[in-house]
Amino acid sequence: MRSSLLEYRSRSQRRISLAGNYAGQLENVQRAYPGATLLPDDHGVWLLARSQVIDGLSREAIFLIALPETPAVEPRGWAFWQQDGQVEWIGPRHTNFPDGSVCAYHPMLDKAWSPGSDLCTLLDLYSVWALRQLHLVVFDRWPGRQYAMLDELGQADPYYRLTQFKEAELCNCGSNRRYGECCRPHDLKLPFPSILHAFKSRNLGLGIFDRAPPAEIAVLIAEGGQNPPPPMLGVHSTLRAHVADVRGNP
Repeated sequence: MRSSLLEYRSRSQRRISLAGNYAGQLENVQRAYPGATLLPDDHGVWLLARSQVIDGLSREAIFLIALPETPAVEPRGWAFWQQDGQVEWIGPRHTNFPDGSVCAYHPMLDKAWSPGSDLCTLLDLYSVWALRQLHLVVFDRWPGRQYAMLDELGQADPYYRLTQFKEAELCNCGSNRRYGECCRPHDLKLPFPSILHAFKSRNLGLGIFDRAPPAEIAVLIAEGGQNPPPPMLGVHSTLRAHVADVRGNP
């Protein structure tokens, strides 16, 4: 009983420390991103912010980011364009599978941001990601480096690359060559039905085109973001798995 109480107190102290960290940054965040706000949750805080992305743009990006109480779990955020009263999810390219959340950096390879770090930096990363999404729309090509989902061997999944990478984009393998002249010829030699089946078997029967933000997130943003966000545990699968593991649930 005593060890359980100490563990609870330790988790509570970490939560207060991390939430306090973010709250202490809010004034500075609001100078860079006017109107940004933090919203409470039982398992952390939500950050709701808007970004002009670039001056003179006729639309703005809305970011809703779940910031868990524990530094062991990365944030999970969703992005939407708002223009002339209309709201549109930003995706599906370079969003996480299957919940359509923003994939603006790689937490292990880029190490561009970690839980408890500067929130302005996180919003800057999201804003640059949104700008790259605009580049994709205008020029039909993702600018710069990109990553691929991995297969059962920990290698870049060929189904993912064939369906998500354009020939003129950089290959993910690090060669600095275009995908069309690098790994695509190899991927094309593989039987497509087989690699599609393998992908779905690892992902609950879902294909890459099944990506979409949780309905409650999309509705919240479409209604102007005036209502409280949904429970973080219900839309952040990694956090849900972490909490279950801490509690010893299967």
